[in-house]
Amino acid sequence: MDIWQILMTPFSLLLRFFCQVFNSYGVALFLFTLVVKIILFPLSIKGKRSMIKTSLLSGQVQEIQKRYANNPERANQEIQKLYTENNASMFGGCGWSFLPLLILWPLYAIIRRPFKYLMMLTENATTAVATALGWADFTPVGTNELLLASRLNAGTLEAAKTAAASAGATTTGLFGMFVINFNFLGIDLTKVPSLTFWSSDLFKSGDIWGAVGLFLLPVISAALSVVSMIVTQKTNQMSQNQEQNNSMNWSMMLISPLMSLWIGFTLPAGMCIYWIANSLLIMVQEVIAGKMLKKDYEAAQKAMEEQKLRAKEAEKERRRKAAEKKAAAIAAGTRKQPKKEKAADVDGSSQEGLRRFARGRAYDPARYPVTPYHDPNGPVRPKEEDQPLTDEEKALLAESRPELAAAVEQAEKKAAGETAPEKAKEAPAPEDEETLK
Repeated sequence: MDIWQILMTPFSLLLRFFCQVFNSYGVALFLFTLVVKIILFPLSIKGKRSMIKTSLLSGQVQEIQKRYANNPERANQEIQKLYTENNASMFGGCGWSFLPLLILWPLYAIIRRPFKYLMMLTENATTAVATALGWADFTPVGTNELLLASRLNAGTLEAAKTAAASAGATTTGLFGMFVINFNFLGIDLTKVPSLTFWSSDLFKSGDIWGAVGLFLLPVISAALSVVSMIVTQKTNQMSQNQEQNNSMNWSMMLISPLMSLWIGFTLPAGMCIYWIANSLLIMVQEVIAGKMLKKDYEAAQKAMEEQKLRAKEAEKERRRKAAEKKAAAIAAGTRKQPKKEKAADVDGSSQEGLRRFARGRAYDPARYPVTPYHDPNGPVRPKEEDQPLTDEEKALLAESRPELAAAVEQAEKKAAGETAPEKAKEAPAPEDEETLK
């Protein structure tokens, strides 16, 4: 046996056992999928619990990203530290959803090469069997082994065993040669479905249901894949609080059925049976997992609502402190007045830094959202405490520090009274204008 035969021995033994007991390749594939799902079910539950933890930490992650918006490296370090402290994974439960794909690869190899993995024959022994069964130019590529296995029946089994034994292969025992029944509900699972089933050899030979059934298997597989994704989203109650994952969910709902169609129309029909069984069992698994994790979901949703409330209160407290700081500077008369930048054109909309009309004279800033540009070599931006109080900050100030709000109002009135005479001085008197004329 080579290394691949050794690694796939557990899968081979399982599929072989079901084939021999039930004498149906389709039933064997369905039961194979069921056993794999049962084995992976604890890992699926673990992945969902990890996803719940990730969802709970999403609010803190966003807060870290805002705090270190100008330092992505520091933000990544803090996020990693947060996940480590809470024993959570940055990938949540996404990793566990790819396990069926890892099972799909060895299963495809076993389906494609039954003589190698189900009967443990070497390539020389398989070629000898093909010669004994009348396939002179046989090569073990593509789905040739699968087609060769479909020629094996009760009448040709002994001749095949004799040919394999002459090539040095063992034909009895745990991995002995046996007949595989590939007929499932009147459909030959060794055939590859065709989009134009009406032009296939099966349809022309009169086996209409065989051709139509092959065509329907990939279609049913893709449809069940979509339904399983919908059931997963409905039962996964955390998805209602993960708006940032909506685009990912929709993309997965498109990728999964497309993958099912591609697999269905390019590989033997046995793969469709696995994919259909996998989708059906996923729906059952999600319903069971949803009931098992109901309390976890409810506790997580409650915790997320509390996190949102705390974050809202923290942001309100931050704005209140900033407003008090600015108000104290205004009341004390120590606030710096921001310098006015010199306008370059009529409205400044086409100005970029020191370059006039850099965006063109017809530039409209309201047409698309544009991040405000600030020339690093231009005037220094005023600090937050030097900015005038907004209406929202004044409302917060009146609520928390009414005496400070009153002091700010007086300071603003005083500043307005001092600037009025200065403006009057700058304006020329009427009699001076007559004199100048």
